[in-house]
Amino acid sequence: MPIKILIINSSADKQCLLLRTLKELGQKNFSFRLWSSRADLIGQFKKNCWPAKKVFLGPNLKNKPRLALFTVSLLLIQIGYLAALARLKIKHQVDLIICLNFNEKIIITAPAKLLGIKTVWLEAPDLNYRQMDKFLFHFYKINYQLAEIIAFNHCAKTQLASLGFDDKKIYIISPGAKPNPYQENIFNKLAVQSQANFHRQYFTVGLITELSQKQKIETIFQAIKNCLPVIPNLQLIIIGEGRERKNLLWLSKKMGIENLVWLVGEQEQLKKWLDSFDVFLAWNDPPKLDDYGHVLEAMAGGLPILGPRNVGLEDLIVENKTGSLIEVDNNEMLARHIIKLHQDKRLRLYLGKNGQERVNQFFTLNKMVAKMEQVLRN
Repeated sequence: MPIKILIINSSADKQCLLLRTLKELGQKNFSFRLWSSRADLIGQFKKNCWPAKKVFLGPNLKNKPRLALFTVSLLLIQIGYLAALARLKIKHQVDLIICLNFNEKIIITAPAKLLGIKTVWLEAPDLNYRQMDKFLFHFYKINYQLAEIIAFNHCAKTQLASLGFDDKKIYIISPGAKPNPYQENIFNKLAVQSQANFHRQYFTVGLITELSQKQKIETIFQAIKNCLPVIPNLQLIIIGEGRERKNLLWLSKKMGIENLVWLVGEQEQLKKWLDSFDVFLAWNDPPKLDDYGHVLEAMAGGLPILGPRNVGLEDLIVENKTGSLIEVDNNEMLARHIIKLHQDKRLRLYLGKNGQERVNQFFTLNKMVAKMEQVLRN
């Protein structure tokens, strides 16, 4: 009999890495269904022929009126879900519930406990507990005792412990990527050696991000401009979409770097783009789970990584071994590191090789899936 799991989600995140993990688990006698308030994830589940439906999981909790509405209506919502989960348990024999975001953790955990259904929380790397409303934080802490917790880095575990959460309940599951499938092929080794002697027309700095954090990307623009006197053939490629796209295009023109900056939108074939980069920036602050996946894919592709300090990337990026961690708003420091990598090709190759080895040793998708399977079967 397969282990039947209900995923509940109110997050707007794409959850690409999680979906890859679920696909692998699907081959290990797990089956999944989804309740989500977000249409995008429903579409992804249906593509995989997994049952999915849209549900109401309370309002977005970004302002006080909505927080008040959520608090007042919480008990009624929970009663509704108690009945819905009871029907689901009888009809489909669901063994376990995975909650992805704040709303469903508060709403679902207690009703699931009453019905004897195990609940697992996935703690998103970008969840800021200190910014939670105090009343809801209290609810969060109570429900925390009723669930099993999965965190994706040690930073999240440390943060939870510092706020009084029992860190013994937390399983650390490191994110994973598929190693470069060609890196052990002798012909690929010859190609890599040839590439080391090949002079590219441009020195390319690349990143994958939502175009929603104008201030963070402005720091990168300024760093790129600072590099130009030393690296005249520099270009910046940004993969991703977002509400700030037009403003960023205007900003690049205002700064006189519009011919160096390429906003290429969403891309399906990320590996082809990563292969064209010389340096990868992991600049989202805080990084989401999919950002961790992108960093690992870049490392698996042999790229040196530059990322912000103190946001949880320390598990992945080892200083002077696979890349460097920088103060997030320090464009001068970022520029210095880009220039250093441009001028020292051996350093780039050294960091890239170490990154590949680190992914293969600690951060493969197979390792992530195996640890997730272990926790879910526990």
